Amino acid sequence: MKKSLLYQFAGIILLLMLIVVSCSKQTSTKEKLTMGLPSSAGKTLEMIVVADEEIYKGELRDSIGKNFEIPQEGLNQNEPLFDVIHLKPEGFIHSDMLQKHRNILIIDFKKGNPNKIYQEINQRVYPQAVYKLMVDNRDSMFAILTRFYPTIRKQFYTNEHNRIFNVFKRDENIKLTEQINKTFGIKLTIPADFYLAKQKNDFFWIRKETKDESYGIMIYKQPFTSQNLFNKDKIIEIRDKIAKDNIPGPMKDSYMGTELRTDIYTDTVKINNIVMIESRGLWRLFGDFMGGPFVNYVFQNPATNDFIMIDCFLYSPKKPKRDLLMQMESIVYGINRKVE
Repeated sequence: MKKSLLYQFAGIILLLMLIVVSCSKQTSTKEKLTMGLPSSAGKTLEMIVVADEEIYKGELRDSIGKNFEIPQEGLNQNEPLFDVIHLKPEGFIHSDMLQKHRNILIIDFKKGNPNKIYQEINQRVYPQAVYKLMVDNRDSMFAILTRFYPTIRKQFYTNEHNRIFNVFKRDENIKLTEQINKTFGIKLTIPADFYLAKQKNDFFWIRKETKDESYGIMIYKQPFTSQNLFNKDKIIEIRDKIAKDNIPGPMKDSYMGTELRTDIYTDTVKINNIVMIESRGLWRLFGDFMGGPFVNYVFQNPATNDFIMIDCFLYSPKKPKRDLLMQMESIVYGINRKVE
């Protein structure tokens, strides 16, 4: 879907309008947008800002940093939400590779510009979002950016989920996908290098082990009885119970639980029309010295009326964890979804 967003100013700001460019009707469906498009470029959670050096430095650089380089919540070391790369316009314009980057923000600052921001989604490659801001004064530039920072950030993050999902879909553990669907009434696309380590009528432990990392996914269900199941403390209580019962550590009597000496971050998210509570924090082994980040999702399954918990946790003592956790998070964001 191709959209253009118009944010018109008189003085600092008098009028906000949303416009759709004339050719949008020709690309109004996901099928038309993604059919035959090559894959976009860029590292995980990387974005490009294209702007003249004199415009970018100082206040604009600080503003972009405060909105895109904030620490990712729930990690045990500081890692930014996005890695921001600044490019001068001449370097960007003459590079076909850079123009195929997944996440692009262009600041066009010159006299006579209309003070508008344009959005292009999946026009040349998939997934891709290009935001072009055309302004002729600093007040308009910051007013428009402040208005649209959340939209841009959300779309860039969505691009990462879309890319990773399509990679996993090409190398899917189809048998495990079918087992999950049969037991829990949901469809998750699980990569081929994950395996089912433990199975009960109401619980799966799915794992992937490498030399340096350990990845785990817990899926659990119980009858949905009350909205109180979505209470933050109740979520952690359920998480700790199923982890203690099912995820042992290497030492005798050790088990996984939630690290309550650090903050738990919660948010409400909507994934493919399912409203979920997302929780981020750290896990630890009680009786041992291992730990790492987790991201947890709970929701009421509309198909079965069960309460479902999907918990993704990671052990990676030697590497940054943001990108690895994003891969697991993308499995959940692919729930009940078809490949594009």
